Amino acid sequence: MDAAGTALLADAALPRWSERARPAVRGALMASAPLAILVVAGLGVWEWLSDIGVIPRYILPAPQALLGAMVTTSEALTRHGLVTIQEAVGGFLLGNAIAIAASLLFAASRAVRLCFYPLALASRAVPIVAITPLLVILLGRGMLPIIVVVAISVYFPTLLNMLRGLRSADVEYQELLYSLNASRWQRLRIVELPACLPYLFAALKVGASVAFIGAIVGEWIGANSGLGYLIVISANYFRIPAMWAAITVAATLTLLLVAAVSTAEKFATPWRHEGTGDL
Repeated sequence: MDAAGTALLADAALPRWSERARPAVRGALMASAPLAILVVAGLGVWEWLSDIGVIPRYILPAPQALLGAMVTTSEALTRHGLVTIQEAVGGFLLGNAIAIAASLLFAASRAVRLCFYPLALASRAVPIVAITPLLVILLGRGMLPIIVVVAISVYFPTLLNMLRGLRSADVEYQELLYSLNASRWQRLRIVELPACLPYLFAALKVGASVAFIGAIVGEWIGANSGLGYLIVISANYFRIPAMWAAITVAATLTLLLVAAVSTAEKFATPWRHEGTGDL
């Protein structure tokens, strides 16, 4: 086909693509409009209540003051935020990797599950704040104990949901593969893992929502950097706008991690999201 024919086909295909894309864009804008209106209205009410003195500025600064603090402390927020990101994401990945491996091992061996699953349950009962100082003593100050704190905070939902998901696999499919002399790995890959993916991503969203909380709590006790450390220092020196700026950045990072997990879920389980706008 010559260049003129190719260009003609491209021109013919462009309107079709535009016609398909336009409803999707319109739908996304309409879906986000209520949230945008709510956020703008909330900021307006917040600013007004601060101006008339209902919300004391020494407790919660006005939006303009908060934005100004984020601009003036942007260098410190960036430096400490990068530390917290490394701790939260590192602990999130470590804790979930351990939980996934343990759940597969528990599902494969009943004896192992009976021996170690009660220990996993008991470890969840220990308050993370209580063992953070011990971890600092054992591992020293810095990122490593904080990563361990985050890993401990996030592993249990994944372990529990993975086990439940693996057990939810269709029995008929299991029997069919067994009759075809499929190996344990084949049954796991073909039936059990796809069945447990929704359970896994539900747990990952929970872990993503607490990863930065665990990192910040750990930084309060055993760190010299990070957003948690910045929050404590700002509060000690009564720099309330800077403290709230660090809190806002931490909340934003949490939302971004949850959004990343939701995006990964859409790619990993496309059959659950076709034609829907679910997260």
